[in-house]
Amino acid sequence: MVRANTVVLLSIASSLIAGCASRAPLDIRDLPPTAAGSTSEHTIDRDNIGFYSTGDWRVSSSIDGFEGQDYLISKPGTGENVATWNLNIIRTFDVFAKWTSTQRRGSNVKFIVHHLDNNNNLVTETVTVDQRETGGQWFKLGTYRMSTLTGRVTVSNDADGWVVADAVLFRETGVTAPDEEVVTPTDDTDGDGIPDAWEVQYGLNPNDPSDAELDPDGDGLSNGDEHLFLTNPTTADTDGDFIPDGFEVSYGLDPTIDDAGTDSDGDGLSNYQEYQADTDPNDSNSTLPSNSVLLTWQAPTQRTDGSALAESEIAQYEIAYGQVSTSEERIIDNSSTAFNSYGGGRTSTGYGGFIGDDYFIMEPGSGEATAQWQVYELSPQTSYQLSGHWVSSGLRASNATYRYTYIDSNGKQVTATATVDQRSNGGTWQPLGTFETSDTSLVVEINNDADGYVVADAIKLDGAGGEEQTVLLEPTPYNSHVIHNLGTGEWQFRIRAIDTDGVEGEYSEIGVRTIE
Repeated sequence: MVRANTVVLLSIASSLIAGCASRAPLDIRDLPPTAAGSTSEHTIDRDNIGFYSTGDWRVSSSIDGFEGQDYLISKPGTGENVATWNLNIIRTFDVFAKWTSTQRRGSNVKFIVHHLDNNNNLVTETVTVDQRETGGQWFKLGTYRMSTLTGRVTVSNDADGWVVADAVLFRETGVTAPDEEVVTPTDDTDGDGIPDAWEVQYGLNPNDPSDAELDPDGDGLSNGDEHLFLTNPTTADTDGDFIPDGFEVSYGLDPTIDDAGTDSDGDGLSNYQEYQADTDPNDSNSTLPSNSVLLTWQAPTQRTDGSALAESEIAQYEIAYGQVSTSEERIIDNSSTAFNSYGGGRTSTGYGGFIGDDYFIMEPGSGEATAQWQVYELSPQTSYQLSGHWVSSGLRASNATYRYTYIDSNGKQVTATATVDQRSNGGTWQPLGTFETSDTSLVVEINNDADGYVVADAIKLDGAGGEEQTVLLEPTPYNSHVIHNLGTGEWQFRIRAIDTDGVEGEYSEIGVRTIE
């Protein structure tokens, strides 16, 4: 089913430059206040959907005059740090930017406006501003016709001083002046910014403004956002490319076009794989975490009996994975420095079949005598088989109880018990139980709270690797999956298909990766 070299993988668009301009600022008093709630203005601050940044930007609020709670700031560079305000509706806008000023700001900060020309071609205009001046004001970059999802403004740290990325204001042209009454459009009865017809189309209430903030499909976008981004508020994945709308919007992808197979940042991972890995599809430096593994495979074309299998007949894939044990068998005898006793007991050679030179024996009592083995340097996330060894006679306890304590996968201390009849099965290894620890140590104890003599001869640990886990996946066109949060060590992976009748195929060859 899977080629061995593809089972596990660890891990551009062009634009026309329309010109460059430098403009004087517009007095902030010429703009209606943002708080007035005008539906013709769209302020995108750094914590809003539509804004994203790549590279090294620092959050600051040290210089007054910014929009919202704070702003991002970047030291001078060559353009490797980029902030983007993404506009997602189609209209003509006056576009303004805001920053805070000091003499350390860049004098040649370049805002790049992505817009449509008269022939509906996507072009850009670079507007160079001096951020040493006009801080705290809305600076007009120009008037542009801007398209859904392609309309945006970017700024980078390609400047001779510190660059501020605070906020961008998109103000529709032809709106009312500040002293004129703002009238709610007649097609938006509840004034929530969503036309009545759109609300009715998708089953919302045109008389309830609160539903603009709801997210019925759970994709991370409110109904109001869905309207702006031209997505379906009842479907988490409008374009059906297996990437939720909210993820696409957050990272500047188009939620209305299938772009899952595209590698937007050229790092070798498709946008869909970036979604699975929870990395940034527009930043080639945003890579798969070191404790995660990307699995890829090819769909099988035939069944185990040799008959043809169409891809449409595959109902599910099952991935099985587990950690490979690197532990050798470990035997700890009563003569080891890892063995201790408390409250009584003695060594003996009275009966044969023991490990080493002798064995430790305790007279029956009420638990005042204890034998203990302390084990270290275990491998986390490895499953171990614990066995005990004793010598038998008719005077031995029928209810000798071993207790072993370890740290489970949730970080909690767990004590398990195993009660054995030491009157029989002497001279052989007897299983006491299995466990998987997230730590590297184990404590095993046995005491004399029993109905006969209790022998503490030796214990044995066999590493069996981590318990194999499985995950079921619905088929997608991309045949990939990311497994996260793996512990250090060697891991094995295999996969099989399950058809629409529930018939399971054979597992693939095993793929192996080591997590450092």
